[in-house]
Amino acid sequence: MNENCKPNSLHVAIMQVLFFTSSGGGIGGLACAVALKNHSNLKIDLYEQAAQITEIGAGVTVWPRTWEILKSLGLANDLSVLLKEPPSNVQKVAFEMRLSDRKEGFTFRKIYTRDGGFCFHRADLQAALLRQIPDFCQIHLSHRVERCEESVNSVKLIFENGLNASCDMAIGADGIKSVVRKYVSNSEELVFTGSRAFRGLVPRERIERLYPNHRALVNAVMYNGKSKHIVVYPINGGRLINIAAFISHPEDEGKVLSDLNVRRATTGEILRAFSEWEPEAIQLLSTIQNPSCWPIQDLRPLKTYTSRRILLLGDAAHAMTPHLGAGAGQAIEDGFVLGYLFDNLMQPNDPECLLRLIKVYDSIRRPFANHLQKSSRKQGYYNELNMPEFDDIQFEGQKLDTQQIIALGSALRESWDSWWQDCALADLKQVLQILQAQTKI
Repeated sequence: MNENCKPNSLHVAIMQVLFFTSSGGGIGGLACAVALKNHSNLKIDLYEQAAQITEIGAGVTVWPRTWEILKSLGLANDLSVLLKEPPSNVQKVAFEMRLSDRKEGFTFRKIYTRDGGFCFHRADLQAALLRQIPDFCQIHLSHRVERCEESVNSVKLIFENGLNASCDMAIGADGIKSVVRKYVSNSEELVFTGSRAFRGLVPRERIERLYPNHRALVNAVMYNGKSKHIVVYPINGGRLINIAAFISHPEDEGKVLSDLNVRRATTGEILRAFSEWEPEAIQLLSTIQNPSCWPIQDLRPLKTYTSRRILLLGDAAHAMTPHLGAGAGQAIEDGFVLGYLFDNLMQPNDPECLLRLIKVYDSIRRPFANHLQKSSRKQGYYNELNMPEFDDIQFEGQKLDTQQIIALGSALRESWDSWWQDCALADLKQVLQILQAQTKI
């Protein structure tokens, strides 16, 4: 391999993991391959560590910012048919927020966005991306990367199955426990947040049969309380209700624990943890069958997403807590930005263009994704009354004063309002114009 950036000489390798975390699922790597579909003279190899690409995962939320990206990637028709109602650009409830760690809970805020956001089963989003993968992208299963060897002119990939490959640019989309990350950043950044999430998918019919007038059949709901909260929203055209119940022990944040693996749980375990909560929250939790328990981890913000010829994407770069519903969307945005840079910056006769493109990717994606990463962690503290404004709230069911309730609602709304309806493409064009004005790209 050499540094000449002629498109027909470039070999791009995407290393991904099909399913590692709640915000992974291979979506970032697939989106990246789709975003490069205009470059048929690239050689793209997508290395998947799983033995097969199967339907796995739970709910994933797509806010208007990411929806516009998916439309530009050609997925609007495939995804629109999965929604209960077609997109209308009308402001609708994204979440109804309730204070629920007491027998008489109450709604303290409703948060609105265009169409209320878009909620999918992760497998449906994954399948839609797979249908858009360009023909010149070859998918290799059972290829878990063991190590990378980066030189001036290429990157060599060594896989656990004994095979190896070389490429001009390697993209590490291999999840929160990324192997590729250590070749970009030499510090250990993975952090346990002190929180665990109990997850389950419930058929809508089960809730309708047991609790026909339940609030969660109408709107997405967030039930908030001291060091716990529950997130509920419909997916799969409203046929399934996604439920995630979070339990936090702030004193465990940052600890190195031996049991940070997904495990099976029981409905009884969840019900005992939320036994003092309002009845409608307990009703929802009682409908979960075969729940799983997930440790919530994220990364300390990285100082770079790139080396000379390696770049990180999705959870490998900015794994974040799920409290803003931003993880999958940011992975998709990574891939979209990279495709846009290829569309606009590649110069066939410039031997340095690929290396500059990689640096530009870092300068565009890292500030925004790192910001959301930190904002998501902060949102989790607010969800569970663990910010300084609530220092006097020590126990479940403790009364909040009026100013605290208003502050809680405002903080939760503002964390989303600052980004989720923005146009990513408009932001990208503006940033690129500034960079082009500052330096010759």
